[in-house]
Amino acid sequence: MTSRESDSSRDVTRLQNAAAAGGVLGAVAASSCCMLPLLLFTLGASAPWIGTLVRLAPYQPYFIALAVACLGCGYWLWHRSSNQKRDAACSIRSASKFVNPALVVATILVVAAIAFNVLWPVLTS
Repeated sequence: MTSRESDSSRDVTRLQNAAAAGGVLGAVAASSCCMLPLLLFTLGASAPWIGTLVRLAPYQPYFIALAVACLGCGYWLWHRSSNQKRDAACSIRSASKFVNPALVVATILVVAAIAFNVLWPVLTS
């Protein structure tokens, strides 16, 4: 592998890590106004600051859009890097230890946040 290919591989790995981290942070932010207080209350936390998380509700669509954009970029980079032909010595996927689980967890959180918003009015009526 040449130095140029190595630098390109490192850049893609950094982009994958950044997209996965952005997806996770966006997913946590998207669920922070509704699901996170419910989870904390279920686990027994009863602090007044849990109520302040509800103030983030108007920003939830922006958090969801950010998370979906990061997830889309992360999945695209992961798919692109897995399709590249590599030498036998470089056959290990570069970021599979962090990127794959992070993308899956972030996807589950975003889908749960969206489902919570859709199902909550149905459940409370």
